[in-house]
Formats: sequence, structure tokens, C-alpha cells
Amino acid sequence: MMKKIALMTACGSLAISAAFASTVTVNLDEEHQVIRGFGGMVHNEWQGGAGLSDADAELAFGTGDGHIGLNTLRIPVYANSGSFNKEVNAAKAAKKYAGDDFLFYATPWTSPYAGANQHIKSSDYQKYVDHLNSFTKYMKDQGIPLDAISISNEPDWCGEWACWSADEIYNFTKGYADQMRKNGTKVISTESFRYDKNLYNKVLNDASALKNWDILGAHFYASEAKTGDDFFAYSLADQKGVERWMTEHYTESQGSGNYWRTVMRTGDQANQSKMDTVRAMDVAYEIHRAMVVGNFNQYTWWYIRRCYGLIMEKDFGNKLQVPQNEIGKISKRGYVMSQFARFVRPGAIRVGATAKPEANLFASAYKSADGDSTIVVLVNRDYKNAKTVTINVKGANIETFHVYTTSEAKNAKYDGEVEVKDGSVTITTDAGNTSNKDCIVTLVGVGPQIIVPREPFGGKKAVLPGKIEVEDFDIPGSGKGNNTYKDNESENKGASKYRDGLGVDLYDEGTGVVLGMTQTGEWLEYSVNVTADGEYDAVASVSSGTETSSFRMLLDGEEIVPTTTVPKTGEDWSVYKELSLGKVKFTKGEHIIRLEIMSDYVNIDWMQFCAGDKCEESETTENGNVADSSKNVPADTTMAIAAMKFNASNVMEIYVVYDLMGSFMGRVEAMNGAEAVQKARGLVRNGGAYLVKSMTGNKMFRFTAIK
Repeated sequence: MMKKIALMTACGSLAISAAFASTVTVNLDEEHQVIRGFGGMVHNEWQGGAGLSDADAELAFGTGDGHIGLNTLRIPVYANSGSFNKEVNAAKAAKKYAGDDFLFYATPWTSPYAGANQHIKSSDYQKYVDHLNSFTKYMKDQGIPLDAISISNEPDWCGEWACWSADEIYNFTKGYADQMRKNGTKVISTESFRYDKNLYNKVLNDASALKNWDILGAHFYASEAKTGDDFFAYSLADQKGVERWMTEHYTESQGSGNYWRTVMRTGDQANQSKMDTVRAMDVAYEIHRAMVVGNFNQYTWWYIRRCYGLIMEKDFGNKLQVPQNEIGKISKRGYVMSQFARFVRPGAIRVGATAKPEANLFASAYKSADGDSTIVVLVNRDYKNAKTVTINVKGANIETFHVYTTSEAKNAKYDGEVEVKDGSVTITTDAGNTSNKDCIVTLVGVGPQIIVPREPFGGKKAVLPGKIEVEDFDIPGSGKGNNTYKDNESENKGASKYRDGLGVDLYDEGTGVVLGMTQTGEWLEYSVNVTADGEYDAVASVSSGTETSSFRMLLDGEEIVPTTTVPKTGEDWSVYKELSLGKVKFTKGEHIIRLEIMSDYVNIDWMQFCAGDKCEESETTENGNVADSSKNVPADTTMAIAAMKFNASNVMEIYVVYDLMGSFMGRVEAMNGAEAVQKARGLVRNGGAYLVKSMTGNKMFRFTAIK
């Protein structure tokens, strides 16, 4: 098994040189926003029914060589319900190629209650919500449920569609927006044309209104490459921890998507007509600033297929003479975007990196959801000069980088590999025979990986029939298949110290430790031992302050409890009730149960599987004693991977110490796990999380060192 680390940098032929190198330092421990992915728009009514064919979908949403790697599709919500079906085929095709990474959302331009340059009357707000919910239900019934839906498109550019003032946005959000979650969809704010902060501030400053937004949506019109960073920055949204999606933009629409760098007359919508330089690399620069300056989680281009888009099409206005052999193929802008989309996959976390190592060179870095990949993006906007760059990735064990280049002459071309020493490489870029040296490259690093197997919590698999405390999910290891949970953000938002050091949101309630602040797509896994074949009654203790939260269960990847909506149990999620989940069939033996959140904000205390008319709790500790289900552990951040309590031993053992990147830190001798952790804390030089493993392999512990 090999660990992959991906790097994007300025491009061209590569050489190793230390002369006059600027430096990019990557800090994998400095975590920022979770990345949801990259996408584009289909609007078949405006595109004359030619929005996205199956072949287009494969090019756009495939992730291999010769594909863009998108995972997100945006579609319109039509005012006429008779048009609801216009994007169904496009969505199914996109989902087919995007697979489990598919992210799907919609935006209303007008409605039966407000057309172009009109405001929806407050007396029609409920009808408007019902209209949006009818659309989300329709898409759900087609087998392609929406992940999110916005309140409206561009309230500040409403000569062609509905208008909203800041006060109207606030009043609708506070009084009605939460109802838009009825069919399991998240709520996106109104999507400002010019990222006008005044349209968001009132909601952000009122917690009772803000809870009805899941996502802040914004467009980047009124910006261009010369626009300052302050356009992208939003300190209030940073303070409130609001997820942000860039839901629509194109860098320029008058020229071909295949123009690498040319001077021409531009101008559309917010930008006046003028002679200007058109660059494909402006796409890379904008994505960089969206992620690094704006802390955006998602980036969506306008039309996927268009003469200025990601896949080439003939110009509908006949202003451009697009060669026939370009139509239906990925454009230069598409290949530039692919350098992000193919490698910065959904669930990746942006991490610390030197943002601007020198003039016209910009850096960002990410690590994948499973921690096995690190992606560093360097964008060189200097078309005259190649760059020499040293990249240092602290704690990464990389042997070589595989190089992919998009430049004026290359389209995500594989350029071979370069050797890396001690997590560092210095690369001099050379654009070869082309006149323009601005470009973008992806380098995928390969090195040895430490495989740490997952283990059942407490060292024993849960016995069924019996009860599973939801907080006792398996202890994660490292390497493919050894993760035991997925949480959409790295922060532990719960107040409980139980399982401290992991990103799962756990809370202390009167009933014990519970799972809370759940979001769609999150999951936990449990190793179980079923004592006998049979049909079992499934029950869960749950709470919810909404009518829309839901979850399901899988056994070894197969659904055993279908998506179950949790009824509202109280206003503040503090009231827990037992919810019957029906009957499930088990076969005797060892299995993995996955608890998967299907829509936001269900709290779960425990799951129980009963044989006959009686449930028997079979929670045991490592020494066979009955476990306390209302446990509260102290604030110590030590977490045993084999067991929460260390068993004494009369035999001196050798323990090896690793950091979480798998780097060997040293050895200690100890009589038991507690002593091993104590000695290991003295061994390591830096603060952080570490693993201690006995040489016999039957004991493993994770601990936190504070330096």
C-alpha cells in the first residue's frame, strides 16, 4: 500500500535546482475548511436542450486521464412545474459518472409569485416554500434527490428575474427557510450576483435566522483578475463558521474557452466593454482565491458546455468561429479546472501553506478525507518567467512525484516523475517551446505507508442481540478500509471529552454520551458479533428538533434499515425517544454495521437489536465486565486504541512510537500501556497526536502530547 501526496505547481519541463528558489511550507496540522468539490451548470431551457449529453457527462464528471473530475451539478428551479423534468436526464448522467461523490443542487430564478424585476409578497412566502418543496420532492421521486436548494438567484441583479432586498431575505430566512429542508435538502442563502456582504450581514448577526441557512451561496460577478482580495474575504462569515459555496461565475464570455492568452475586446454583465487580456489561467487564480482568501468549500462554474466553458460548443451568437474539431472536447479552461477537480476531491481539508511565495506565484494545500493524500496547488501567473520553487511538506514520507501539466502546449499531460528527499523537492519550471510560461501542474507523490488496522472499541466486538452505544464506534486505524467514521468537519463540536481527539461531535446528556450536530453524509461503523441467525427487532434512542432529520443502517455494505425520518421530539434536541426501525435479518458471525446520516441534525444515543420480545444488553469491557453506559471520562486527551483502560502487566515489552503520518519516532520499554504512553510523551519533541504499538502487535494506543 502506498501513500499518495499530490502537488500542483507552476508548469513546463521540470528540473531540480536550489538556485533562487522561493519556498512553500505546508503544515498538515493547520486545518481550514472542508472541500465539497467542483462543478458546473446545466440549464436546458436556455441551452436549447443541449445542456449535457451522456458523453459530456463522462468528460465532465469522470476522474481519469482526459476528464475534468467535476462532482457537482447545479440546475434551475423552473417557475412552471411542467418544466421540472428538463434536467432529469442530465442529472442522472452526471450522477452515473460522479458516483458516490455526486453533489446536486438547484437555484430558482423566478416563480409563480414573482417574475423579472418583481418582489415576492410576504403573504406569498408560504406558497413560495411549497413551490420549492414540490420541486425537491419531484427530483427525489426521480431517484436523484437534491442535496441543497437556494432561496433565489442573484437578488441584486433582478432586471431579468426576481428581486430581494436585504430585509426581505432576512424575514424570509427567519420565518420560512427552515421549511425548505422538508425533503432532506440543505438550505442555500440567496446567491448574490456581486457577493454583496450587505445582503448576508443581517442574517449572520442573528443566530435564530442563521440556523435556517446551511450554506452561504455567492457569485463572483463584478470581480476579475485585477480585483483585490478584499472582494473574496468575509470576516463575519469566518467568525460565524458558515459554509460557503461559489455557485456561479465565468471569467469571461466573449472569447473561446481555448484561448490561453490573448488580447481582445471583452465585457458582459458587471464588466464594461474594453480591450483586455484573456487568460485561461484566470480560472486557476480565481479558484485559488476562493479557497485561500474566501474560505469557500465549493466552486461551481457556469455552463459546463459552452464556447467559453469547460467543454467546447459552437458560439450561439456566431461571434466566434469555433473549429469543428474543438466542439465536444474539453477546453483549456476545463483542463485548468481539472487540475483542482481531479485531485482535490470531496472531503479534502485545506491545510496551511505559504500563500504567496513570490510575485505572481500562489500556493494552497489540502489533505484528503482519509489522510492518505496531500495536495499542494501552485499557480504561476507570470507568463514571461518560469519559477524555481522548493516545496516542504512537514511529516510527509514521499519518495517520488508523478507530474501532470496543463500549459499552453499541454492538457493535463503526464510528464514523468521526480525524486523527493525528506519531504522536500525543488523544481524549476520551463515552458519549453511555448512563449507563455504561466501554467499549472499536479504532482502526485508516492512513498511507503504505515498500515494500522481498525479495532473494535474496548477491544471487544459488540455482541448481538444487545445494545450498541453510538459513541463506541470502532477505533480508526490508517490505510484504505481502516477508517471507522466520516465527519464533515475536522472540529469536534461536542462538549464531551469522551473520545476526545477525534472529529466526531459527541455530547454529554442525562442519558450518557450522545452523537449530535450530525450532517448528511456522515457515518460511524461498529464491529459486531452476532450470536445466532435470525430476524431481530431494531430500536434506536433518538432526538430531533426538526421533522426532516433521518438516518439508515447498513450491514457489510448492504442496507438493513432503510432511510428513516426522525419525528420531532422537542424544540432543543434534549428529549430522547425510542424509535422502532423494524426488523432486520442477521447471520451468525462477525460483521460491520454502519450508521449513516441521510439528512441533518438527528441526535442518537444508542441502537439496540432484540431477539424475540426481549433485548439483552451485551456491552462488555476488555476484561468481560458489564460496561457503564453513562460514562463520562475526564478531560485527559489520552485515548486507548485497544481499550479505554490499561491492563496491568508483569512483562516488560518494547513499544514503537509513530506520528499519525506513519513516521517512526522511536522505541520505549514499558510494563503496560499506561507506562508506554507516559514514556512516549517524554520521547516526542513536538505536540500532537501519536500512536504507540507493542512489538507483539496485540496492543495499540493513541495519545496526545502537549509541548
